[in-house]
Amino acid sequence: MSKTFTSMDALKTAIQKEIRDAMTEVADQSLLNVHQNVDSFYAFGGGGQYQRTGQLAESPEVRLSGGGDNYNLQISLDTGFRYKPSGRDTMTIYSYAESDELRGNGGFWAKTKKDVEKILM
Repeated sequence: MSKTFTSMDALKTAIQKEIRDAMTEVADQSLLNVHQNVDSFYAFGGGGQYQRTGQLAESPEVRLSGGGDNYNLQISLDTGFRYKPSGRDTMTIYSYAESDELRGNGGFWAKTKKDVEKILM
């Protein structure tokens, strides 16, 4: 930012715009990363009698809120799906998927956390 400001308010407004733009970029990149990482779960383990529902791939959510000097970025998986194989709730199934207890490539959530840390650096 190479500009002369005539007041502290003008400088503060410009800085806040830069922060908002940067956080929006982080949110957009994070959504892309979480989708790529969750999609990698499906690269292994399908076929045979095992029928994939694809609900995990549709579940990533990113929400950016706040403004001014304070922003909050929340990355999550939508657990509101009514997906109950074997009578287990969705959060349990997603936990199994992350920890390699289902047929698929686990670790997608841990990878997403690392990806977000890289974006922020």
